[in-house]
Amino acid sequence: MRSIGLAGALLVGLVACGGGGGDGPTGTNGVASVALNAPSLSLLVGRTDQLVATAKDAQGNTLTTAPAATWTSSNLAVATVNSSGLVGAVAVGTSDVTATISGRSASVRVTVTSAPTSVTVNMPGLTFTPFRATLKQGGTATYVFPSLAHNVIFERVPGAPTDIPGQVSNQSITRTFPTVRLYQYSCTLHPGMDGEVDVVP
Repeated sequence: MRSIGLAGALLVGLVACGGGGGDGPTGTNGVASVALNAPSLSLLVGRTDQLVATAKDAQGNTLTTAPAATWTSSNLAVATVNSSGLVGAVAVGTSDVTATISGRSASVRVTVTSAPTSVTVNMPGLTFTPFRATLKQGGTATYVFPSLAHNVIFERVPGAPTDIPGQVSNQSITRTFPTVRLYQYSCTLHPGMDGEVDVVP
C-alpha cells in the first residue's frame, strides 16, 4: 500500500508541473498588443507619412515572426493608408488609422490641414525667416526687405517666380507660386543666405 501511495503522489506532481498549450490570454501567434511608431499624425493636404506597426508579446517583447499588419482608415475622404502603412492626406479633417495584427490593434488620429495661401518672409541679419515657407498652390510669398540691401534669386526650375534682383531695401515685394514643388532661392549679395518655398496642393 505504501508503494501505491508514493506512485500516486509522483503522478500528481507530474500533472501539476506540465505546461499548457494554446495562446493563453494573448491573440493568435502570441500577439498581446500592437505598437505604432507615432502617437498621432499632423499632415498638410497632399503629404504622406509612414506608420510602422510592431507586434508585442505579453511581456512587451517584439515578435519578429508575427504576420504583417492590416491597415484601415476610418475616413478615406480625409486620409488613405496603403498595405504598408503609408498614410496620404486627402482633405482637411480627421481620420483614425488602425493597424491590426492577429486580432490585436492600435490606432492613431490623423489630422489633415491646408497650407496657408500667403506667407511673409523676413530678413533679420543675413537669414531668410522662415528658412522654409510652406504655401498652398497659387499662393503668395511677400519678401520684406530691411534697410540692409538684399535680393532674391530663384533656382531655375519650371514654375519659378521672377527674381527680385539688384540691391533691394526698405520695401516689400510679393511673388506668386502657381506650381507644386520645392523652390530654392538665395541672396547673391550675401553667400550662404538661402531659403525655400515648399508649394503643396
